[in-house]
Amino acid sequence: MAIKPKKLPAGSFHRAFVAIVPPAALAMALSACSLIGVAGNDPQIVSYEYRPQFGFVRIERIEAGAPDNAHPFSISADALRQTLANLKVEGSISMSAEPIFTDKELEEIVPHLVAALARAGPKEDVTFAVTGRHGFLGEYSSKSVTTGRLFVRDRELNIIFRLMHELYEGGELGGGVPPFVGAPPFPPGSRAYRSDRVWRVVPESGHRADRRSDWVMLDTTTLPAPKEKTVGASAATPAAPATDSRYQEIESRLNALNRLKANGLITEEEYSERRRAILQGL
Repeated sequence: MAIKPKKLPAGSFHRAFVAIVPPAALAMALSACSLIGVAGNDPQIVSYEYRPQFGFVRIERIEAGAPDNAHPFSISADALRQTLANLKVEGSISMSAEPIFTDKELEEIVPHLVAALARAGPKEDVTFAVTGRHGFLGEYSSKSVTTGRLFVRDRELNIIFRLMHELYEGGELGGGVPPFVGAPPFPPGSRAYRSDRVWRVVPESGHRADRRSDWVMLDTTTLPAPKEKTVGASAATPAAPATDSRYQEIESRLNALNRLKANGLITEEEYSERRRAILQGL
């Protein structure tokens, strides 16, 4: 005898689904589709202000043992942009001082850094990772990443760098819902950790903290005012390409480095590190 299938009453499928799927699992699925503020499962991360494919701006819990910050902190995008644009570094892509950030990197992260500093609390820091291209070949240079930590205390803007123009050609950062499986570790700077790299931050104003090469402190009362545009001024003539002079500079530095090694004035480790820094400028 054939058995006729029973017709389910209206709404029974929905009730069966809710009974099968636990509320907690449903909440987790919905949270994965929520806004950028989701922090994932890292206990240090409070929220993300900006979460692109290759970087982040986020708010983190303050490091253990650190005094409270003067947060929230208000600063204009123009002032922060000019402050960061004035920061330079020696020993990353060149032995001479070069800008830490490109204009493209500043356009990307400055608005989000401003927003994060305005939202952060006294027991929170702002951290970032930004990828770009630095070096002799410009947009054809290898991709690199710069990471850091920002906070304000005692009327000083502190910036601690961790990775500086570090070569990065790996997978995407932020390729899925949190947690990002396989995401590369882009650690920010730390009060307790001194970078062991050979580069050194060169601030146009301010000073380095405790003689650290990776930590700069800037007086917030003297941060630059927005630059005024000159009305009616003629456009500046583009500078001639410096390809030949830059090539000669790099060649000269490599030759000098080879001589130092040949004369036993530097170790093999120092030679390799300096040579890598010079070539990264290509």
